[in-house]
Amino acid sequence: MSALYVCALVAWAAALARIDFAEHRLPDRLTLPAFPAALGIVAQFWPHNLGESVQWAALVLAGAVILAVVADLGWGDVKLLGVLGIIAGGSGTVANSAFMVCIGGGLHVLVHLMVDGDKRAHIPFGPALLLGFVPSAFVAL
Repeated sequence: MSALYVCALVAWAAALARIDFAEHRLPDRLTLPAFPAALGIVAQFWPHNLGESVQWAALVLAGAVILAVVADLGWGDVKLLGVLGIIAGGSGTVANSAFMVCIGGGLHVLVHLMVDGDKRAHIPFGPALLLGFVPSAFVAL
């Protein structure tokens, strides 16, 4: 079953990253169904961490909503962070995931600035979140 989870996670992340690069948005049709799917993944692989998973998701969502209001974080990124919070909280890889997201985000911005050269360019954040999160999700299995 874990191979199916890995394949689904990679396919979902690739689809979201492609759309965010092309359209600068993360569609609800891919982010909203991921909430119950993420809870199902946690219930399947880490059932004893289901409560902690929901707590982490709530904390991450609260922080993301604040960033959306104050720092212009996109609402698609907010929903994506909620889904990633569920899985990271359930798998016990919160610190690992946060570190990897920071590394992925930094590399993503660096490459984007080298290619575009414009420091004010809109840089999609979803691919950076996914680039950092997916490897830490593999470690949890």
